[in-house]
Amino acid sequence: MGTKYCPEAPRQRMISLMYLVLTALLALNVDKSVLDAFAIVNHDFMQTIQTSTAKNARVYDEFNEAAKENPQKAGELNKSVLRVKASSD
Repeated sequence: MGTKYCPEAPRQRMISLMYLVLTALLALNVDKSVLDAFAIVNHDFMQTIQTSTAKNARVYDEFNEAAKENPQKAGELNKSVLRVKASSD
């Protein structure tokens, strides 16, 4: 809740500040292996994003090729795919 509905008493403000300082002190005392694990997870996420982006690009290219080869069959579907791509971008 905001301070408009529930004003914070000075005592509560001091307790909140103490918890904030305690959390910061605990954060400084984090083991290096935990930070390394976060780096590994971040690297894996970035790899997944790159793989998904490349796969999506291949699918869009396949739809474009199909529309060029047979515009009657795949032309309308390609337009739908392009609309979905535009809205997702």
